[in-house]
Amino acid sequence: MARARETIERQVEHMTRLIDDLLDVSRITRGKIELRQEAVVLSTLVARAVEAARPVIDERGHRLTLDLPQEPVTLSADPRGWSRCSRIF
Repeated sequence: MARARETIERQVEHMTRLIDDLLDVSRITRGKIELRQEAVVLSTLVARAVEAARPVIDERGHRLTLDLPQEPVTLSADPRGWSRCSRIF
């Protein structure tokens, strides 16, 4: 029963994020939100994503190996969406 509850909670969180993302897309396309693009280094976003996922990775005994380029890869993104980007990775 506890496992089913955890699964449902994760799915609800995921659906909430998806709906929030869709609402943001709608606001952007209607001009309600203006994006401010700033440079961000990809490895920074990946590091944040790994940090967020680390407890689950460790809990389940998984091993994560990253192979990032040595040269910085710079993206242009709105700082408000950086956390969303790190969730994608």
